[in-house]
Amino acid sequence: MFDKRPRKTFRELMSAGQVFTPCVWDCYSAKAAEMAGFKAILLSGASLGFSMSGVPDMGLHNQEELIWATDRISDYSPLPLIIDADDCFGDVAQAYRTCRRLAKAGAAAILLEDTPNERGYARFGRAMEAATLAGKLDGNIEHPVVPQDLWLAKIKAALDACEGTDCVVIARTESKLELGLDDAIERCLRAQALGAEMTYVHGLRTLEECQKVAKALPGWKMFGDVAVVDGKPFVELDDIAALGFNLVTMHYLEKGSMWGMMDFGEKVFKSSSTRYSDEHTMGGRSKEEQRQLLERDIGWLEAEDEWKKI
Repeated sequence: MFDKRPRKTFRELMSAGQVFTPCVWDCYSAKAAEMAGFKAILLSGASLGFSMSGVPDMGLHNQEELIWATDRISDYSPLPLIIDADDCFGDVAQAYRTCRRLAKAGAAAILLEDTPNERGYARFGRAMEAATLAGKLDGNIEHPVVPQDLWLAKIKAALDACEGTDCVVIARTESKLELGLDDAIERCLRAQALGAEMTYVHGLRTLEECQKVAKALPGWKMFGDVAVVDGKPFVELDDIAALGFNLVTMHYLEKGSMWGMMDFGEKVFKSSSTRYSDEHTMGGRSKEEQRQLLERDIGWLEAEDEWKKI
């Protein structure tokens, strides 16, 4: 039984202001994001890959598995679902086919990047690690991207595939690390000229970089994987909201869910009892607060039936 609550389109959500968006990988993580109050979710390729294969982001899931996950999460959750489609699994024809099928499966927006078919840590984590050690972050790191014309052809194919649907194409470039910020901006400008409604320069880390991008790039922009290092965030959300960065994504559910499962598991295993789990109040909430959360969030289930389990 699936959720029938109305879902805002990506365009409606982005038009209302900045949206802080967590990465998810299944229906459970999507529900946790919704219950926490978030208004959109992003199906992360890295998180999906780890959940399916138990290894870092190495590109082991394929087109069919991504569409399978998109279909199930979008059927379940009322939140607009953004899809990290990486390089769309191949050439221009595959970009068209991937985006067409994702749009039909319920994608609210699709990220299409300009990397060759090498995933996650193998291309980005390794590069960033080397850059951090060398004290270099822009235009100095071995981080291959495909030629502009090939990526733009795939962007055009994606736009054609999503034409007539509510699905938005997000043009994502990773050329900043090796080729510099100017090259990344040029790629995004050309993608915008083709009709891409949102652009994403991957690897931005400072407000000054965001200001340079905003000065050159009009329209909707995405800031990906914002994080805190030594107690200080890369950027403040209010600062970049004023620059047109109205989609900001982050990873937190992966660590949060693992900690929760480990905490409950250790207590249950040591006590040989489920008492800790059964009596846990999920953050000190009273039974009445838990009841109210159930009534608010479970939607299509009967709250009274669930209440009996508490």
